[in-house]
Parts: sequence; C-alpha cells; structure tokens
Amino acid sequence: MRIKAVLLAMGLVSCGLAQAALTSRTYVTEGKGNNGHVVVETTIENGAITKIRVLKNSETPMIGETAIKLLPTKIVDRQSLDIDKVAGATNSSNAILTAVGEALKKAGGSKADLKAVAQKKDQAAVLKDADTDVVVVGAGGSGMAAAIEAKRKGLNVILIEKLPMIGGTTALSSTAFNAGGSKIQMALKKPYTADDYYLKLKGKGPDDASLRNLADLSGPTTDWLVDMGADLGRVINGSQHTPKDGGALGSMLVPVMKKQLDKLGIEPRTSTKAEGLYVKDGRVAGVHVSHDNGKYVIHAKGVILATGGFASNPELVAKYTPMWAGYPSTASRGATGDALAMATKVGAALGQMDRSGPQTVAYQTGNGAVSLTNVRYNGAILVNEDGNRFVNELALTPILGKAIKDQKDGHAYLIFDQASVDRAALMKKYKEAGYFVEAPTLDALAKKLGINAENLSKTVAAYQKGMDDGVDHEFGRKDSRFSRIDKAPYYGAKISPASQTTYGGVKIDLKARAVTETGKVIPGLYVSGEAASQYGQGVSIGVILGKLAADTAAEDIAKMK
Repeated sequence: MRIKAVLLAMGLVSCGLAQAALTSRTYVTEGKGNNGHVVVETTIENGAITKIRVLKNSETPMIGETAIKLLPTKIVDRQSLDIDKVAGATNSSNAILTAVGEALKKAGGSKADLKAVAQKKDQAAVLKDADTDVVVVGAGGSGMAAAIEAKRKGLNVILIEKLPMIGGTTALSSTAFNAGGSKIQMALKKPYTADDYYLKLKGKGPDDASLRNLADLSGPTTDWLVDMGADLGRVINGSQHTPKDGGALGSMLVPVMKKQLDKLGIEPRTSTKAEGLYVKDGRVAGVHVSHDNGKYVIHAKGVILATGGFASNPELVAKYTPMWAGYPSTASRGATGDALAMATKVGAALGQMDRSGPQTVAYQTGNGAVSLTNVRYNGAILVNEDGNRFVNELALTPILGKAIKDQKDGHAYLIFDQASVDRAALMKKYKEAGYFVEAPTLDALAKKLGINAENLSKTVAAYQKGMDDGVDHEFGRKDSRFSRIDKAPYYGAKISPASQTTYGGVKIDLKARAVTETGKVIPGLYVSGEAASQYGQGVSIGVILGKLAADTAAEDIAKMK
C-alpha cells in the first residue's frame, strides 16, 4: 500500500499502467457474418495489433468482401475498434470487429488496452468537374452492364456508386437470369424461345410492348453475358439460366462484370452520390455529385440512371407498396429510389409504382434477412403451422407473398430433403451456414419446427402421389418439382415475406429513354433496371435495360456529332 501511495504521489500510476498488458501472440477467432462465420487471424505485438488476416469467409462478393478488404487495414492503422462500419456491409463489418475483439480478450485485455493513433485529416484536393460522353449512376448489375456496353461502343464512361462497393442488389441474387431464345436455350432438346418467355411475362404483367421488347432482347443479352465469361449453362423451368453447379447467380455474375470493367479501364467511383441532374439548354447534360472530398459536376452527353428500386426505402415502400411496409428488405442497402426524385425534377413521369415483387421466402439469420428462393426452386414445398400446403410454391411473387402473409403470424415453412440439398452448391452453402433445421424423419422435423406432424406426413404423402402421377393435384405446380421429399435427412426453414423487387419507376420508351407524362422524350436521360417502370425479373430487367440504355445513348450521341 505504501509503494502504491508513493507511486500515486509521483504520478506514475495511470489508467494505462493499471491495465493488464496484452499478451503478444497470434490469435484465431471468429465472428458471425452475413452468410456464416468469418474466421480472422489477429497478431498482437508489444500491446498493439500489427496484422489482421481473414482466413475464411463465405461473405457476398463485392459486398462483404469490401469490408474484409478495408477494415483490417483501418483497425491496424488506427489501433482502435471504434471505427465506422462499411456502409452496405454491416454484418461483415461486425463479424471482423467481433473477431478482433475476441482476440483482444484472449490476449488478456480489451479494446480499451489499445493506444489509438490520431488520424490526420484527409488533405486530398476537392475533386474537380469532369467531362465524359456518358455518366452511369449506380454500379449494380444494370449500371455495370450500361458502362461495359457504352465503353464497347467507343464512348468515354464514368461510373459512379454511392456505396463503398459495387454490385447492388444483383450481388445478392441467389436464383436465375431469366430469358428466352439464348443460344443455350435454343440448343436444348426442347428449345425455349423469346416467344415462350414473352408468354410467361404476359401471364404475369400487363400485355404491352415493353414485355415483348424485354423478351426479344433477353436471349441476345444472355449470349452477351456468356461471351463475357458468365456461367449460365444450367437452365431450369425453361426460362431460368443458373450457374452449372447451382450456385448463387450474383456471386458469379458480379465478379465477371467487374473483370470486364477492369479490362475496359473503367474504375468505378465509389462513395460518390448523385445529388441531382445537371440540365443545360433543355437537355440533361450531367450530374451533380458529392464525395467525402467535396462536390462537383460530371458533364456528359448522356446520363444513364441505374440506381435500382426502392425496396430499402421504408417511406417509399409505405407510400407506394404499403402491403410490404414494416417487412425487412433483401435488396441492396442502396435501393432507396434515388432516380425517382432526380428524374421527376426534370419532368419525367413515373409508372407502375404500386407494383412489386416481394421476396416471398426470406429467412432471418439473426444478422438480417436473406433470400431462400433457391430452396423452393430446388424442390421444396411450403406448409403452414398446421402442416398443410396452402399455395403453389412457384406462383407469382405478389400472390405467393400475400398467401404467406395471410398465414398465422405471417410466416410459413419450407420443407425439403437431401435430394434438394444435393442439387445445388448454394443449398449446401445454406446448410453449412445453419439456415436449415435437420432431422432424420418427417415427424422429428415437425417436432423441431413446431408444426403438426400428422398433417405434415399427410401433406408430403399427397405431394409424393402427385409426383408419381406427374400432376400436382392440389395447386397445379409445374416447375421445380425435383424431389419426392423421401430422401433422409429432412430439412425445414421458417420463412416470411420481405421487400425486394419494385417494378415502379421512371417511365421509358422502348429504347430506355426517359419520357414525360405525355410520352415526350427527355433529351440526354436514359433509365435502366429497377429505376425504370418495367415488369420482369430483377437481374434480367437490370442487365437487359442497362445494355439497351447504353446502345441507345451511343446512337443518340453519334447523331450529335
């Protein structure tokens, strides 16, 4: 006590000296990410974190990978865990921060033991105005497609993205690229044509020229992606192109498109937000943008708005698609409807704002909602708590979403077997991530899920009879009937709807030019993907219209010379 008193008097006992020293060593810990556990190796030397490596992860390419790339360096540079998470990659960011925090605990301390390094203010010069032929706003699947095609047409391109990473909702897509008339489809034993795809679209939306246009462009656009290196060689249910191993579409497609951007010398300007359109002499001639280093104008001969839908904007969801208000979103964090305000301010009209395609089978991971559409596409059935089927599992998404919403407490259960899991790499990935409840028998599965076991057995027996007869006697389901649900073990997952695809947006003509309420073209403004008023399937809408917008912009700009 006397020694401590002397030290106190001398001012030698401080908060830092009172704390336990961190034990120098390399620690392997983990944190829960968006798609499973992220394993991190943290090296501590002389009371400081000197190195962080992510050893294993299954995070979404371009999204979670951005956090994995940026955060370790920031933590080491700042010697602190009190840093901003990467926008749009919160779960992946939390996983890394949690893992490093666990390493500090193993070292005998906590983040309080780190000596934070003061950061110098960013001295980068304010970005200056820029000139280009085409500026593309939004670097999801649609924006990347537009940028790639515009560059291939000989145009100078600037691609901007408000989030720190590219990919948008396309990066989160788990299912398929829908089309008709592709070379792959036409080589099938029973070819699937653009007419076939049009009839499928016609049965799900208004019978108008935009559906015919989308169908006619879908096959050539698929071929365009395949020539780029996209793995779309597996076709299911006629229209749906998927990777050959049954993996997630977005995890394959976004890296392929990013490789093309790199090859063409297009460096996306991330963390760069479009604030409004620049108009000169009655023509849209650029974009006002903001960045951490300042605000500036990108002057252009054409502007392509590819900002996505509005599923992640609760206010717009409540206003235009109130049925899904209050539900989580499985779209990109950046899908907030930015194009709507920008385009209407220059006279563009909006259309189909009440139409949406909800994510019908969203699973709550504990770190947000993820789509399990791939599960129903690989043979699962849907039952309620009573153990009964209540809808065609491949029905139109608005119909299917409402049917699930109308069940007790607004949820249902996907039921399937090992045969379904064996069909696709993504199914195996979901199993490894712990999304599925597993049991050796249907009765045991029902008990684990808390649903009526007797009814579930009867439901599966009826479904099996339908499989044997070649007809779904109850609901007329024709697609994705790949399993009799008779191969143990058996699996289930509790799901509910979520907000995902919005079909309402800026009205366009058949060449992706923005138009007024009277149909007059707004010079210099093009709209693609979910930012446009267009029915279809999400990724297909995005890429098809993105390429179309770039082709049209190139035609229009050529006439200006």
